Amino acid sequence: DDLRIDIAELNMKAGKKALDGCDHETAYSYLCAALSLLPKDHWENHYDLSLRLGFLIASAANSTCHYDKAIIILRKIIEKARCLDDQLPSYILLSQTLHAQGKLNDVYDTCSA
Repeated sequence: DDLRIDIAELNMKAGKKALDGCDHETAYSYLCAALSLLPKDHWENHYDLSLRLGFLIASAANSTCHYDKAIIILRKIIEKARCLDDQLPSYILLSQTLHAQGKLNDVYDTCSA
């Protein structure tokens, strides 16, 4: 299990580097690979990693027009996050993603929830 976490972290670092270099498709691929290596209980036992990885995947998904995937991940982060400070970046990106799709009523619902 520790080896899988280490490999997931390496994939996350590679994905972050690709995202920073504007290679969003490559970033999305690395980040999804990292997520696939995490155990089912990753939110409970690897909270910080899950939070960082989730937001990076959502950012990459949003940048590559995988809006539905970004929305699913962002809603999962909002659900699992332990405090508002951890939720806030996801609320912002979720609102931007919904707005980009013209889902203004969903933006309003998200912000007023």
